[in-house]
Parts: sequence; structure tokens; C-alpha cells
Amino acid sequence: MSKQMMTLKLHPKEATLARVCQRLNLSADEVDSEFGVVNIDPKRNLYTILVEEEAARRVSGAPEVEGPFSNPKIEPFGPPEKK
Repeated sequence: MSKQMMTLKLHPKEATLARVCQRLNLSADEVDSEFGVVNIDPKRNLYTILVEEEAARRVSGAPEVEGPFSNPKIEPFGPPEKK
């Protein structure tokens, strides 16, 4: 199953994977622990996480949560540059 991005408004002290899982009632296997909780806008305290599709459906619409957003694979554009 593919993962989707969710944006969360969090107090910086709450921006840990354990706290996010607890707050959104997510199990550890529903959240991408390698991706973690990434601060995408420090001024607005916005963070993003990657979750399984079913988990994204469940938490969508929760207070301070936006998404889901797609997470397409990013690949190089054009041929590699020669050195």
C-alpha cells in the first residue's frame, strides 16, 4: 500500500512520532518511522508525516490535520550530467 502525507499543526514539544501516534490514535506500523515528523514551516508550527492510506482516511478531518496529500516518487529530470 502507498503512503500519503498528512500535515499537522503541532507545538514543537509535541512533534515526536510517539506523541503524534498517541494524539491521532495511530499504530507504529501505520506511520513511516524512517520519514518521521518533519517540520515544514517552523513559523506556523506545521509538520508532515507519512501514513498508510487507511490511516490517512481515518485521521483526515481531525483538528489541526490537513490532507491527505499524494507522495509521488521524485526522480531526476533528463539525462545525467557528465562530469
